[in-house]
Amino acid sequence: MAFLKYLKQANVPVSEFEFPASKLANVEAQLQKLVAKNYYLHKSARDAYRSYIHSYNSHSFKDVFDVYALDLAGVAKSFGFENPPKVTLMLKANPKEPQRRKGKAGRFSEDNPYGSRPKQEDRRQFSR
Repeated sequence: MAFLKYLKQANVPVSEFEFPASKLANVEAQLQKLVAKNYYLHKSARDAYRSYIHSYNSHSFKDVFDVYALDLAGVAKSFGFENPPKVTLMLKANPKEPQRRKGKAGRFSEDNPYGSRPKQEDRRQFSR
């Protein structure tokens, strides 16, 4: 519903339709069985689920598309899964916290074991 505000600002016409419940078919159970049986459908659905979550996370409207408030079980059901599949997402644990840099220039650290030297003082000579 929050996204409708942005659509209204962009003058995008939005129409709402109502359908009688008697005319809606419940295909969720059939889709889940089909995805569970077929390896290629399962793999494709898992990749699509992962891509959907990553695209949701990368959207610029963070107040509307908050991946941490997303109902993963509901999203998984829309892709034909009974339970959300285990996928590697590589999302930041806390999006409000700034990322820290590992190591500082000129200092020794795990990422910079030799330290760095100013370019003017670097008079090393290499030979074969």
